[in-house]
Amino acid sequence: MGTLLTDSEAADFLRLTTRQVVRLAKRGDVPSVNLPDGEVRFDLDDLRQWVEARKRPVKPAEAAQ
Repeated sequence: MGTLLTDSEAADFLRLTTRQVVRLAKRGDVPSVNLPDGEVRFDLDDLRQWVEARKRPVKPAEAAQ
């Protein structure tokens, strides 16, 4: 397991609001770790992989005419 981030740290990493990150985690749309006390943390390595998996390929430039 990598470095665990708080919801605000994860939001900073993803360039989202804390509210958005918490909502995504509750829906299971972003990987998260539920701690015994009910707190949620985000594994930095998991977030990096999550971002990589969602990258769109670059479309090749159209040939000059």
